[in-house]
Order: sequence, then structure tokens, then C-alpha cells
Amino acid sequence: MNRMKTTGFLAVIGLLCCLFTNMAMAQGVRYAEPVFDEVTVSTNIPFSSANKEGETTPTTLYLDFYEPQGDTLSARPLVITVFGGAFVAGGRDFVDMQAYCTRLAKHGYAAASIDYRLLSFWNLNATSLVRTAYMASQDVSSAIRFLKFHGEEYRIDTSQVFLLGNSAGSIAIMCELFMNESERPAETFQDPDLGSMHSSGYEEYAGFSPAVAGAVPHWGGVDALCVISKEEYVPLCLIHGTDDTTVPYDSGYCYNGILPNVMPYMYGSNAIVGRFNELGISDFGFHPFEGEGHAFYLTSVFSTLIEEKFNACFEITRDFLYHHLKSPTSVSESKEQLIQVYPNPATHSFTVEGSGKMIVTNTLGQPALIMEIDGKEIVELPQGLYFVKLGGATRKVMVE
Repeated sequence: MNRMKTTGFLAVIGLLCCLFTNMAMAQGVRYAEPVFDEVTVSTNIPFSSANKEGETTPTTLYLDFYEPQGDTLSARPLVITVFGGAFVAGGRDFVDMQAYCTRLAKHGYAAASIDYRLLSFWNLNATSLVRTAYMASQDVSSAIRFLKFHGEEYRIDTSQVFLLGNSAGSIAIMCELFMNESERPAETFQDPDLGSMHSSGYEEYAGFSPAVAGAVPHWGGVDALCVISKEEYVPLCLIHGTDDTTVPYDSGYCYNGILPNVMPYMYGSNAIVGRFNELGISDFGFHPFEGEGHAFYLTSVFSTLIEEKFNACFEITRDFLYHHLKSPTSVSESKEQLIQVYPNPATHSFTVEGSGKMIVTNTLGQPALIMEIDGKEIVELPQGLYFVKLGGATRKVMVE
């Protein structure tokens, strides 16, 4: 009997130790330190299909998914990484994207490194570059919505999705976050019209939200500071070398104006921070690296990491993500299908699926329609950009 009591007591102690270990992992160590030794990588997962600039045959886009081996948490925060390469080169297997995804997975995150459509160097001109950058932003949106659609399958906490980019990848991220339909470059309307920011990808996840919890752009920029608004803002952590002339630290032509008729004028991280200050935005991180140039954690051939510099960027990223995490959950959201709006863009009318009080506003915030719905409702409105709010979620829709 005493032996049975002792055994039972030890079993309880063991269970409590396991419980407290898991609690400590979730509350303090996990996400702040590497707590997994091995990472499982699932490669070549198709998430979208779309035409590249100048091509009429669709290109399938893939992602690689990284997760901690042996992890039992059913809803992990996700970091989506977007490679650099001037929109003409690069890939999801770039050494820095692999390193970020692997390290983040060892810290307990799920991570994905994604493709986006690239421009053939032989088609390079000022117009095609702008269009391709916009396409890349559409592909970032597609990846977000695809992974949210498969949130349960990949055990993702869909309320805690973050973006991380390098150079062109950062530009694509900033465009996806801040550019609305009225701010689209004129080049994107040329034949063939590229459509709205969130119109690309497979129909199955068209109604899912592209919203994210934050982003970490490395040496990125925007083509106009006015696209950044307080209403669209999510927490950002900006990393940039002060001597960068490829994507300027403050503002100027990319690549130091070597191709003046092709390279765009960009506003880099320092100018973006000035815009944040102007708008009264304070929830951001800004990490200038004095005297460093572009992509400074990579060697000149972009195939090898400079470990000391990469470690410094990783630690900044890790701390930012950890600071902006909500309490880790064990149950995933309901795929964010609280509201679906389709088709988008729409001609004359669109369908809203959901339940509750629906408020449709224009770009000035003025109500265009207020009504209770339960199920499907067809909405007819004049041409313009609208915001459909229902059940705590918001969707943009363009009526053409």
C-alpha cells in the first residue's frame, strides 16, 4: 500500500512538473529561446497560380512550411518570409529565408517561405517593374489567405500571423499592408488590369482576411509616404543600413540611380519613421545599422550569411515578435470565415455571407448601407471602393 501511495505521489509530481514545464514554455521560454532541436520542413506546397508580367500562361507559386518537430501545440503563431532580389531574381530557398524559418521554428513558431512572381530581366522597364512589384504584393496576400484557410491543417493561430521580408520582399510587404485600391499605381490598370490587391489566388480562400499582426521589413521602402495611414497600420519593426543605396535608407532612386529611366524613387525606413511620427504612431521598432549597406548580413555573392550580423537582425526580430505575441492559444480560430465577400472586384453587385449587423462604408467612412443579414445577401452599389464590416471583421470590395 505504501509503495502504491509512493508511486501515485511520484506520478502526480511528474504530471505537475510536466504541466509547469509546458506553462513555462508557453509563457516565458517558448518564442524567446530555442526550445526544439529539430525542424520538419514540408516543401513545394502550391498556394497560388497567376500570370507573370508579359506571360499568358499561369505560373504556380509554392511555399515551404517549417514547424518544430514533435510540437503538440494546436495553434502556433506563424511568420511568413518573403525573399529579396530586385523582383527579377531570388527564391524561397535563399539562405537567409531558410535560416530565419529554421530558427523561428526552433523557437516554437510555424514559418513559411514563399514564392512570388518574378520579372524576366529581358522584360525589365519602368512599367513592368512597377507591375511586378504589385504582383508580388498580391502573392503575399494570397499566401496569407491560403495559410489561414488551412489554419487547422497546419496548426496555425490565424490571429497571430507576421510577415518578414528582405529588400524586394519588404517592399512587397509594405505595399500589401498599406496600398488600397485608390492608391494603386496607374501602371497596374494597364492591359491586362492586375485587379485589386487581394484578388489573386485560388477561389477557395477568396473570403479569408489578409490581415496580419505585424511585420519586420529589412531594408525596404514605399514609393509614396502618403499610402501609410494610421487606420491601416500594424506594428512594424524596421531594419536598415544607413549607407544603403540599393533601397535608400532615407529617400532616393533605387540602385543609386544607375538606371534612371527604370529604377523607382523610394522612401526608405528613415523616411517611413518620419511618417509614423507625423501620424502619431509610436508602436514600431526602428533599428538603423550605422555604416552598413544593403542586405548587410549576406556576403557579396548572397549565398552565405555573415553570422554575427545575421544574429543581430534575428535577435531584433525575435524580440519584436515576442513582444507582440498574444498569450499562446491551444485552439485555432474558426478560419476567419465570419464574413465572405465575393466576387472581388465586382460588377454592379457582390454577395456577402455572414450573420449580424452589416455596415458598408465608402472610402470617406460614410455609410452606404446598414442592415441585418443572416446568410447570403446581394448588395448593389455604384462604382467605387467599399468596406464591408460584419461580426468584428472588415473586407474591402471594389465595385467596377
